[in-house]
Amino acid sequence: MSEEDRSRLYAWFREHTDEPLAEYLMSCLAPAPLSDLATKTDLAGIDKRFERVDQRFDALFALREADRTEAAALREQDRAQAAALREQDRAERKSDLRSIKAHHYTVIGFIVALFVANLTIL
Repeated sequence: MSEEDRSRLYAWFREHTDEPLAEYLMSCLAPAPLSDLATKTDLAGIDKRFERVDQRFDALFALREADRTEAAALREQDRAQAAALREQDRAERKSDLRSIKAHHYTVIGFIVALFVANLTIL
């Protein structure tokens, strides 16, 4: 039945009955020609296609999870390397600080010795 025929039939139902009954009667009729409606075989084919799509999505999700796991492992490795570099820098700064302090005390000692020597000369 064409859309034009459906519209005329609906209008006729509304003229001869009330609108809710016309709506109900139209809902009982197929909205398209029966040859255009999907059959169980069509739906089974669609289900198979969806199964294949689901399998592909499952494979993609598995790849994504593997990538996330790999990325997390790389982040942990990077964090461990950064922590090791920080510890190395701290150790180098401690040794640098010791040598700076020793040099500082040597200079201060030399200045004090010069000051005392200058006082004894005067």
